[in-house]
Amino acid sequence: MFDTPNPDVGHLLVITGNMMSGKTEELIARIRTFERVEAIRAQAARREDIVYKARRIGVYKHGLDTRYSDTQIASHSGQRIEATLVDSPIALYNDVMTNTYGIVACDEVQFFMERDADGYVIIKVLAQLLRQRCLVVVSGLDKDFRGMPFGPMGDILALADERVSLTSTCVRCGAPAVLPQRLIDGRPAAWNDPIVFPGATESYEPRCRRCHVTFYSESTEVYPVDTRSVVDVVRAEVAAADE
Repeated sequence: MFDTPNPDVGHLLVITGNMMSGKTEELIARIRTFERVEAIRAQAARREDIVYKARRIGVYKHGLDTRYSDTQIASHSGQRIEATLVDSPIALYNDVMTNTYGIVACDEVQFFMERDADGYVIIKVLAQLLRQRCLVVVSGLDKDFRGMPFGPMGDILALADERVSLTSTCVRCGAPAVLPQRLIDGRPAAWNDPIVFPGATESYEPRCRRCHVTFYSESTEVYPVDTRSVVDVVRAEVAAADE
């Protein structure tokens, strides 16, 4: 049984980790728990003659995720729950407001890549839902095929009140797998390979850091610098500003 946050305050739970680590199963389990808890609280309120309005639950997934169903969240193990597809953070927010949901669950949240001048729009939406005292639970990949933070997931994890981090098993050696390996036509993807590769057969598999293969871009390399020269430059700029 999971702890369920106080309904009088907003709360953000983020379920993250590698592919095939059980993120969607965990999300579905949390949703089922919320359903039971809200029913129990409503029954208890009736017994004690207390007014309690059970919070309605909205379940969503990003429109890019149509692997198993267009109308359900589905795990690799076959668990399913009805969900609404949304293609943008604003569409998610508008639907929550229209239906007055007090509990919001969303799968594949890493795909909400839209940005404005302030950063990822999904961060604004989640923050607004928290201000409106919603209980929000989202799940998504924490790293892309290069091993870098996947879109908004770094910011979402920073915003979270509670985090669940899961790992899977490396298909090459059996070690804990923390990275998704992208394969294009059977070969490891290069750092700068496009997100969409027309005419190619694409697949992913969970791997550990030892078995993960990425052909790094030179832009990701870090080279030693003479820190003394950097300090001298900063001191000169400060002195010039004081004159």
